This record gives sequence, C-alpha cells and structure tokens, in this order.
Amino acid sequence: MTALLSANIEASCAICGAPPYPECPHEGERLQLAFDQALARWTGMQLLRDWVLNQSRNKILTTFSSLRATRHTSHLAYLSSLPCYTLYTRYAGSPPLPPTQLATLHAQIQHANTLLQQGVDEDWRRCCLEYPKVLDFYFGMVEVRFPAEVGGEGTGGGREQRRVKGRRKSVDASGRGKKERRRSRGRTPPVAPMVVHRRR
Repeated sequence: MTALLSANIEASCAICGAPPYPECPHEGERLQLAFDQALARWTGMQLLRDWVLNQSRNKILTTFSSLRATRHTSHLAYLSSLPCYTLYTRYAGSPPLPPTQLATLHAQIQHANTLLQQGVDEDWRRCCLEYPKVLDFYFGMVEVRFPAEVGGEGTGGGREQRRVKGRRKSVDASGRGKKERRRSRGRTPPVAPMVVHRRR
C-alpha cells in the first residue's frame, strides 16, 4: 500500500533534481550568485560608496590643508626673523653679503625648509591614519530604510517601515526549525534591497 504524502512535502533541488534530504548546495549557490549579480546592478551601493569616499576624502584633505597652511605661516615667520632675510629676498637670493654670512643664511634657510617638509609629511601621515575613523563616521550618517513587510501587524498600507542606522544586529533564526532552514538550502536568504538616504 502506498503511503500518503504529507501536505508539507519538500521539493527536490531545482537545479539538479536531488531529493530534499540530505540538503543539496546548488540552490543556495545559485541564489548567492543571483544576489551578487543583482547587487552589482543596483546603483544604491555605488551611490553609498561614492558618497562616503568623497566625504571622507574631502574631510581628510580639508584637515591637511589647514595644518599645512599653519605650518607654512610659521615657516615664513621664522624666515622673516633671520638676519638679512629681507635683503636676501630683495636681491632674489644673491644679496651683497660677505660669503661667510651668506653661507650661514643659506644653511638656516635650507634647515628651515627641511623641517617644513618633515612637518608636512608628518601631518599628512597622521591625517591618512584617521581614514578608518572618518569612514566609520560617514557610514554612521547613512540611514538604511527597509520596506514594510507584507502581512502581519503594522503594515499600514505600506507606510510602516523599519529603519536601521549603523550596524544591524544579526537576526536570531534559531526558532525557525529544520524545514525553514531547508528552504534556503543551508544558506541565509538575502534581505530586501535597501533604500539609502543621506542625512542632510
């Protein structure tokens, strides 16, 4: 006598036709591939990436420009304090000075220029080290809005929406049971496409 099949019968693998158990990886792999391709076509991720990168670069460059300007001002003030520097600039670097005094002035100017370059290099290095913090800051300014889930309470005709700012905590799927895990072929299905908004 043929046994009756349960109403909850599981489908065979859509790719290779393998039976439901043991689980076949093909569906999960194809789903991941399709998701990656859809994500590549979605312009939202590129917009988010470009905005965060541009804002971060502008912040670092603005900070560096301010530090460089401050150093340059201090550098000029120091040069102006050197004996005979005004005469040196007036004669375009060839003032009528004794050779020994001129050599000393040249050495002082060269030393000041070296210190300026070292200071600018150090400022730039420190600014670049701030990139991780600055990137996190601008990513934190991005608001991610998910469409309202279909059905259940609070759909409100599609107006109710979940908003996630910053990192989203992982969802606990431990209570969904073996059959629900089987539907994803052992993989977590992709979330709904995100709508990215920048806070003004």
